[in-house]
Amino acid sequence: MHSQIESQHFHYTTRTHVRERPLHWFIVFISYLFIFLLVLESVAFIVLGAWHLSIPRLENVLTFSDRIYRRELGFGILLVIIGSLGILISIIGIIATITLRISVLKAYASCLWILMILGIIIGIIGIIFASQIDGYKDEDKITNPNLVEKNYDEEKFLLGMNGGLTLFMSLTMLVGIIIVHCLIGDVNHSYGQSYIRAQ
Repeated sequence: MHSQIESQHFHYTTRTHVRERPLHWFIVFISYLFIFLLVLESVAFIVLGAWHLSIPRLENVLTFSDRIYRRELGFGILLVIIGSLGILISIIGIIATITLRISVLKAYASCLWILMILGIIIGIIGIIFASQIDGYKDEDKITNPNLVEKNYDEEKFLLGMNGGLTLFMSLTMLVGIIIVHCLIGDVNHSYGQSYIRAQ
């Protein structure tokens, strides 16, 4: 009788720890690759912004259009800001990936969402600025028939290209968000079911 009661009891065995599973390490490896990509993109944003803000370039733009000058200045500042935010978020990502704390991982995912939205907005702003240049050129022709159209065309191309590039690079944040959610699910699965039972 006693042996029958004993046989009905379940014995609990510790589940494999999250850090001991190959799938976990694969997700972590992909996460670090994305953080490396994020750092590269952030540095690219800062470099592009600094290029738009370079004094010789701004002085050259100011010689033929103060309205384009203001847009170059504003777009460059926005690029430097989003690049700096990207560097800070990549540091949060490294901390989240090392500690595997759910709260930090969720904060990291939220930061990536914010960075992506800001990047999309800034990219659209750059494209809008580029679309306005033809109008400025036509208006300036009235007061200055001898203006150099090449300067306006060059600014339109650069603002449009860098705006589109910013938009595309921001959309890559979706990859990081998916990776972080996979990591959160992996950690939740391990810690939420710490024990399996066997007869």
